[in-house]
Amino acid sequence: MKTSLFQKAVGSIALFGIVILLSGCPFSGSVPIDNGTVPIPDKLLGTWVKVSDTTETDPTTFSVTLKDKYHASVSKFEPGTEDTDDHLTYYDITLSDVDGDVFMNVQEAGSTSYYYYKYSYDANIDQLNLYEVSDYIKETFDTSKSLKGFIAKNKSLSFFFTNSTDTYIRKNQQD
Repeated sequence: MKTSLFQKAVGSIALFGIVILLSGCPFSGSVPIDNGTVPIPDKLLGTWVKVSDTTETDPTTFSVTLKDKYHASVSKFEPGTEDTDDHLTYYDITLSDVDGDVFMNVQEAGSTSYYYYKYSYDANIDQLNLYEVSDYIKETFDTSKSLKGFIAKNKSLSFFFTNSTDTYIRKNQQD
């Protein structure tokens, strides 16, 4: 029985999706880098969208609100489709200074795991960049001090971050 070009394409896309799903997780751990040593800047507050999603009619958005000087909440809104409902996920974030570089600690509400990103902001174009710490790191850390020391020692190495950068702009910039 012959397979159509359409069936081959669907099979290839499905396989690619599974590969992406299984390989797209950043490094995570059970402790934050620290409890938040960098105040949450006002420029981080607001609603953000990935630059790569700006052509979508209803892109996924990330709304950042201040909890206190060193803690913020993020609500990730993923609009539904004809087949799915809207999805809302909440995260808590803090920022940590690691030898002059700012890292973001991200913890999904209800989770005990933290994800780590190097954080940068370009005020000239009001753009936020997050660099994922690579999941190739196999070390585990029981204390924030040991994690912070490991990051300080290795953050300049080529393997330390994934090859992709998530770039965000304010939601109202895309309208």
